[in-house]
Formats: sequence, C-alpha cells, structure tokens
Amino acid sequence: MASPGRGLAAGLGAIVASAAAVLILYALGWFSPASHVAHGTPAPAADPVQLLGRITLAIGTVCVLASLAGELFRRIGQPPVAGEITAGLILGPSLLSTLVPGLRAALFPAAVMPYINVAAQAGLVVFMFTVGAEFDPASLRGQRSAIGAISAATMAVPFALGVALAVPLFGRFAGPAAATLPFAVFIGTALSVTAFPVLARIIRDAGLTGTRLGTLAQLSAAVTDVLAWFALAVALAMIHAQGPAGVLRVVALTALVAIACVAVLRPLIRALSERYAHAAVPQAVRFLVVAGIIVGLGVATDKIGVHAIFGGFLAGLVLPADNPLFGTTARRTGELNNALLAPVFFVSVGLQADARVAVAHPAVLAGGALLLVAAVAGKLGAVPLARASGMPLRSSLGLGVLMNARGVTEIVVLSIGLSAGVINVAAFTVLVFIAVLTTCMAMPALRLLGLTRHPEGHGKD
Repeated sequence: MASPGRGLAAGLGAIVASAAAVLILYALGWFSPASHVAHGTPAPAADPVQLLGRITLAIGTVCVLASLAGELFRRIGQPPVAGEITAGLILGPSLLSTLVPGLRAALFPAAVMPYINVAAQAGLVVFMFTVGAEFDPASLRGQRSAIGAISAATMAVPFALGVALAVPLFGRFAGPAAATLPFAVFIGTALSVTAFPVLARIIRDAGLTGTRLGTLAQLSAAVTDVLAWFALAVALAMIHAQGPAGVLRVVALTALVAIACVAVLRPLIRALSERYAHAAVPQAVRFLVVAGIIVGLGVATDKIGVHAIFGGFLAGLVLPADNPLFGTTARRTGELNNALLAPVFFVSVGLQADARVAVAHPAVLAGGALLLVAAVAGKLGAVPLARASGMPLRSSLGLGVLMNARGVTEIVVLSIGLSAGVINVAAFTVLVFIAVLTTCMAMPALRLLGLTRHPEGHGKD
C-alpha cells in the first residue's frame, strides 16, 4: 500500500458509510420485527430490489470488515487471512449473535444467506484457480530428493498422528455423514496440510525469498498441498461413493480428468495462445474463456463426486500465470476475486464457527488441544531430514515452523469437510482455531530463531 494512512482512513470512511446505511435502513423499518425472519419462521417472498439491497449491504459489510481486519493483522506482522477469519468470528455466533442477536439477524437474514454461500463458494473455486495458476512443476527440478523426503515427512507424520487421534475423537467430532475410516482420513489430511499461498507471503515478509530455507519450504509446501488434495479426494470419495468399487471409480475418474487437463488441455491451450497472442481478441472473450474453463472443470469434478475446488485448481494448471493470451485476464480475475469474493469465503468460515461450543464443553477443548499438539509436533518431523541434508539446526527448525503454517489451505479443507458432513461444528471450530494459531505462530517463531531479515537482504541460509 503506497500510503497506509490513507488506506486506513479510506477503510474507516467505508465503516462510517456502512454504519450510516444501517441507520438509514433502520429508520426505513428494515430492521423491525416484521421485516426479518424470526427463529424457525419461514421467510416470506422478498421483493427483488429489496433483496438486492440486503445482499449488497451484507456483502459490503463483510468486505469492509474483512479488509479492515486484514490490514490490522498485516500491520502487526500476521497474515491478512487471519484477520478476515477473525472478522467472521466477530460477525458470527461466537460474538455478535450472542451480544446483539437482532443486529446479526438484520445484517444476515435467512433470505440473504444462500446468496452469501454462493458468493463464498465462487470465491473459493476462483481462489483455488489462482493457486493452480501459480504452481510451477518445473521449479521442483534439481532438488527432488530433498523436497520429496521433506514433503513426505511433513505429510506422513501429522497424517498418522491425526488418524490415531481420530478414533477416540470420533464420537465428539464426527459429522452426520462420516464413518470412522473417512473421518480418520479427513482429520489426518487436515493436520498434514501446509498453506502454500500464505507461506509465500510469510517467506517474503521474513526476508527469506531466494534463500535455501525459503525455497525449500515453498517447494515442499507445494508438493505437500498436492498430496493433501489427493488425500481429501479419497476421503470425499469414501463419503459419496457406495462401497470400495465406488471409491476406486471416483478416484480413477478424478485422475483421468487431471491427466487430460495436464497432458492434453494445457498444451493445446498453450499452442493456441502462442498462435493468437498478438491477435485482437476482445477482453470480454478472454474473460468468458477463463470463466468457462473454471466453471466447466468445477462442475465436472463436482459431478464426479469430489468437489468443485479440484476443478478450480486444475483450471489454474491449464491456464498458468505465464499464458501469453490469457495470463493477464486470469490474473485480473484473481485480483477481483481476492478483493470481493475471497473475503466473503473467509468471513463465512468465521460465520460458521461457534466458539461457544468449545468453551462450554471441556471435552471439545481437550480434543482441540490434543489436535494442536499433534499438528505442531507432526510438522517438526521435517527437522531430522533437513539436518541430514546438511541444513544447520536453526534453519532446520525454521523449516518445521514454516511447514506448520496451515492458514488458507486448511480453512478450505475444513469448509469442505463441514459441508460434506465429515466433521461437525465443534470439530470445525477447534480446527479453524488451530489453522489460525499455527499460521500466526510462524513469524514470531522465526524471529525467536533469529531467521528473519530485511526483504532486501540476501543470503543462502
């Protein structure tokens, strides 16, 4: 941000404008008991214009608070996504519904929530598209042995710990659609992920870009995320498929679609893009092609029985950031999504989490504490391998700290698990807090180890 002071002032101005809008709508009677739905009462048919106004107010409130909270967290050295989730916790049942239930019902009435959910899911799929577009398989060359060993360790150790803990926690944390095996696979996956997009930001802010530690952490996180998506696909296949044959069918179809995208669709679009790179292709046509590939692959993977996010990720692989014809359009799509729809998704995570469930039940808190210890200890499994590859002890510990940042990736996994019925609200809430805590641990731990440096600093730690 070129002028942080002006940016903060603009954010405060937006807050004031939103508050003024709320007061005006209150004066017009929008927030009266007859104007919104009471608990358990079906919603009457809404006038389209008024419904559009309510949707705009709800999404505007979410975006403004998410931006302000994200900027606040960024200023204290934490990932903005942690602030966006915190904004959702404030707006959701954890705080606002308890303190001012009428205001929460007025801002997010029952008639509006389906549209918020649609916007959140769209933001999630497009976000996964941007993750896939930034993934570069060529960057794995030259360090395959070290990356493979570290990725396997930071995936396998927390996965095994999660599976082991899932058995005693099944009765407390399992969702209505979960059997023991898919629940155990899901918990193992949730503990084993690393947030590749957030990790890149942490490495940059710590001044570790270009160092051996930063490069190794990013590449290992990329591989770990791919393994985690595969494990999640298997867990979802177990939920949706009927019997072992159905699971194999879902996994096989997902693999075939992925192979077709990487081996056929990506080179075909690359060849066409290079041929027409300098042609006068209208921007609207480019956008429709990008949106069509994202939505088409999202619908395909959802139809297979996994989730639309896999289609979004594959669309990013098909249209990488360096595509000569669609690269700029894809980047602008991602930027618009990050400004408008992605914050809606992350705030919606907080809206679904309910801290009261954990606070009121000591067994839930105890289970969450066990999962937190397993999550942190599991990621430190990379330390011995890093030491064996010749890294100093401090850098090896730093690698474990960086791989422990779960952030965005785990939030995505948890959201899918809750919607699929694999986990319940209690498990979702404690795992969301684990995702935020492990992400916020990274920068202070790096400072404690003496591994942070100014971004302009150079070195090969």
